[in-house]
Amino acid sequence: MSLTLKGRFAQPGGFELKADLELPGSGVTSIIGTSGSGKSTLLRLIAGLSRSPDFHVALNGQDWSALPTHRRPISMTLQQPALFPHLTVAGNLRAVPGASRFEEATNRFGLEGLLGRKPAALSGGQQQRVALARAYLKPAALWLFDEPLSALDAMARAQLAPMLSELCRSLGKPVIYVTHALSEVVQIADHLVILEDGQVIGAGPPGKVAAELDHPLSPLIDTGAILVVEFDAYDKDHDLSTLRIGTQTLRVRGNLSQAPSPLRVQIPARDVALALVRPVGTSILNCLDVTLTGLVPTPDGAVFAELDCNGQPLRAGITRLSQDNLRLVPGMALHALVKSVALDVRGGWAQLPE
Repeated sequence: MSLTLKGRFAQPGGFELKADLELPGSGVTSIIGTSGSGKSTLLRLIAGLSRSPDFHVALNGQDWSALPTHRRPISMTLQQPALFPHLTVAGNLRAVPGASRFEEATNRFGLEGLLGRKPAALSGGQQQRVALARAYLKPAALWLFDEPLSALDAMARAQLAPMLSELCRSLGKPVIYVTHALSEVVQIADHLVILEDGQVIGAGPPGKVAAELDHPLSPLIDTGAILVVEFDAYDKDHDLSTLRIGTQTLRVRGNLSQAPSPLRVQIPARDVALALVRPVGTSILNCLDVTLTGLVPTPDGAVFAELDCNGQPLRAGITRLSQDNLRLVPGMALHALVKSVALDVRGGWAQLPE
């Protein structure tokens, strides 16, 4: 089972999207890129909202290229909820053709006390919960999310993100999740696609993509590294969780004692510093023993130091002057310093904006 996306799509003004992808037919695939990279265009092509004779979409071998949007078995949630303004919450949910799990959807998204209200009387977060519930009610073979959290304020995102995370994990159908931030989906994505200027510059499992992406091809997207860790202990007095990376530890903010394990921690290369000796008298809590495996220069004058941390890849973004001052060569034993305040792995999601 798979979703095949292949071909080119040209827009007026000169933008062109090219793709040759075979995405998993299960789990969560996240399409990530900066503004204007083509991620929403790719989603519109999947949904049939945009078309080109040169771009083909197929799910499990069934060609969708000639299917209109209303005949494609998809459920789609956009940045804006697009609710029917003249209907109540209950009316919006019951307007879904064949909706048969009304009570289940109402309970899942906490809408019990909102059923009699119209969209104008709801907050942005409440409207998006209704939109998700409405999408949940629609029978679908493929779920599409187009930055469903981006239009919300920080508090609404923090409330909705765990619901969305749990929903993606439990659907049992393939999910395509478009976002500009890897941190938004790092805990739930099984597969990543990175777009830049209409080109696919990375695709595959999260760890593989993160390990390959930090190179001169994409200096604007700092995925850093994604470490797989286990919860060890929670320090209530300082609101810090200790996570294990093999024999080493990493301290991050928040209580992760109830989080599913293992967890993924995204550590951007810009948040990692290097030292020849273990420092003392510093505010930085995390000091990891690493081995330098490579040095990759970037077009903007920086250098990516590729590191091995207990068998997992880590990387640091440093200047060329730092490279010279430390006399770095592959094989050196180093200490990687990571600020705890740079890491946030709470609510089932990593680094939610605050």
